[in-house]
Amino acid sequence: MTKRTLGALVVLNAVLLAALAVVTVPTQDAHAQFAAGRNYVMIAGEVVGRESQHAVYILEQNSARMIALFFNSANNTVQFLAGRDLGADSGGGR
Repeated sequence: MTKRTLGALVVLNAVLLAALAVVTVPTQDAHAQFAAGRNYVMIAGEVVGRESQHAVYILEQNSARMIALFFNSANNTVQFLAGRDLGADSGGGR
């Protein structure tokens, strides 16, 4: 085995070891909750009846309340579409 081959194998092993370390090291989840005790889920989706516009649905998990917002590109504003109490809608009545 030549010095060049041995050097290449050492470098390859170092790269593989670094890749293994990156994959196996645990990462921390990102938490961006602004109110203690509340959990929010945001989902982007299409809006029925609005062509080429999408909404952001925000669900507050503790109370099962949901709102829908969309970006109006005509005047560069975020507009409120609707709000629902999903617990009451499903008969859970929180």
